[in-house]
Amino acid sequence: MEQTNCRRVYVERTLALIKPDAIHKTEEIEDIILKSGFTILQHKPFNPCIWLADWLMKHNPNKPQVCDGVIVEDAE
Repeated sequence: MEQTNCRRVYVERTLALIKPDAIHKTEEIEDIILKSGFTILQHKPFNPCIWLADWLMKHNPNKPQVCDGVIVEDAE
């Protein structure tokens, strides 16, 4: 068998978590991370269900009218 001389490249990974009490400063924290020379590869929203609902409404081709956070009860 012929052996090839392969050079391996090692890449460091860093996990950054934002604690719940700092969630209101998410954009500021991400800016600091990016300015420090890191790259954000993945980002998980705080509440995935709300994020997905917002994304679906923004990208819906039918564009239905939805009241933001207002609950309207049916009048009898």
